[in-house]
Amino acid sequence: MNNFYIDWLNSYQFHGIKPGLKRIKKILQLLGNPHKAIKTIHVAGTNGKGSTSVILKEMLINHGFKVALYLSPHLFKLNERFQINSSFIKDDELKRYLKIIKDKVRDLPATYFEITTALAFLYFFEKKVDLAIIECGMGGRLDATNIIKPEVSIITTIGWDHTKYLGKDLFKIASEKAGIIKKGVPCVLGIVKKKLISIFQEKANRMKSPIFIANRDFYIEFKDNKWNYKGKYEFLNLELNLKGYYQGNNLACALKALEILEEKRFLTISERKLREALKKVNFPGRYNLFKIQNKTLLIDVAHNIDGFIALKESLEKDNFKDFSLILGITNEDGEKPFYEMLKILIPLSKKIYLCEFISPRKIVSLEEWRKKIRLTEKNYTKFEFIENCEKAIKISLDDQYKNILITGSIYFVAECFKVLKKFLKQIKC
Repeated sequence: MNNFYIDWLNSYQFHGIKPGLKRIKKILQLLGNPHKAIKTIHVAGTNGKGSTSVILKEMLINHGFKVALYLSPHLFKLNERFQINSSFIKDDELKRYLKIIKDKVRDLPATYFEITTALAFLYFFEKKVDLAIIECGMGGRLDATNIIKPEVSIITTIGWDHTKYLGKDLFKIASEKAGIIKKGVPCVLGIVKKKLISIFQEKANRMKSPIFIANRDFYIEFKDNKWNYKGKYEFLNLELNLKGYYQGNNLACALKALEILEEKRFLTISERKLREALKKVNFPGRYNLFKIQNKTLLIDVAHNIDGFIALKESLEKDNFKDFSLILGITNEDGEKPFYEMLKILIPLSKKIYLCEFISPRKIVSLEEWRKKIRLTEKNYTKFEFIENCEKAIKISLDDQYKNILITGSIYFVAECFKVLKKFLKQIKC
């Protein structure tokens, strides 16, 4: 693929994060407002929005729909962000759409995410999709995706992340996420702290929007390695191909959204098709387990404090412990509690390899890690500071511990996947 247009898009990385809807509205006006001509589902949340979107996508495809999916960030390649029926946009099409947008945008101020969002809407419109699942980039109220009026809004979780932009307490963060609730549009709310529920309920009341709340209007439980769901329908012994106990909330939100779509007469739910779809769901970087040499390797993109808490809960339920931890974290806004995140996994770890890596966002440097560890940890020999993940992976494959956990930023995990491709044929980057 000619890199000219990718280079042009990448130049917008330097524009940083700029919440607001004025720029995206202007860009979409220049493109003929394609977002107004497609039916959408909007998914927000601190964690789980990608998994929820992928689960819902697979169920809708299996019911015969042409389903688009817009995700961010990508793990390996930009094309991943723009999917139709699980196929990524082709290189030549991506180039063509970038050229169209470049010619329209010209010198208009914009961000990287606004350009990719506009591209997604134009691509999905021209491909005449039945439904487009749109994942929020950050927050909700001022996110570039929040110019749609969807059929269903989903808010998966509320936790600490992007506090520089969303607010320094959970009430402010919740209010920003609640900003995707539109007038008359049903909203699905996943498991959130009880003290935050009133924020969403009050917003839904003001917007005259039906709201369906986890553990009040729909339920999920994990039993004998399978999931039991109860909402409008009851589905027992569901097998979800995505592992990790934290996926239960995401599955429940997706199932409730599917029920709402049925009530809106988009489809008639087939339990057989639903079950088949859940067995096929695939999402790299979400609690993926591999056998490598004589070791068990687990990879998960737990990139914030709540993600680490959820990961630890799954590790404990699966008795995955005494592992070598390979970790790399971004901290672009300088407010991420990176040491507190590490501390969650220290009790389960035998050896810890802290790494630097290549990222468009600022990373936690080895010097920052050293300074924090020296100040706080008594057992300093448990930690090693490694300049790149390839070296860390090679060392961990030779150390004495049978389990390896790789986690942290999606950019770090992507780099690790590329290294592991040399060892594991089933990994496709």
